[in-house]
Amino acid sequence: MGKIVVGISGIAVAAFAVWLAVRIINRRERWAKQSAAALFIGIVLYPLSSGPMTWVLHHCDLPIPAFGFVLSIYRPWGLVVENLPEPLNDAGRKYESFFVNFGGPSRLE
Repeated sequence: MGKIVVGISGIAVAAFAVWLAVRIINRRERWAKQSAAALFIGIVLYPLSSGPMTWVLHHCDLPIPAFGFVLSIYRPWGLVVENLPEPLNDAGRKYESFFVNFGGPSRLE
């Protein structure tokens, strides 16, 4: 059931991206450009920011409420990485573990 939902969601995002590209190219609408920027941030920058945020969690002394807030923000990405095929899952884990080990030992271990 979960794979069906992920597949349908992927198709919907791809269709939305194509529709948005047509709006940007043909009509040059400002809202379409802003939506494309938000889509880029959500799809590209959010996953890439998980590595530096992992470093912050492991090396900075965050208050407990801030720590919980950061974990809740990145929980969806953690679920995505858990359900990826094995090679992609390993790549995601290695990316995050690079930041855990960067700059000395972790405070959480």
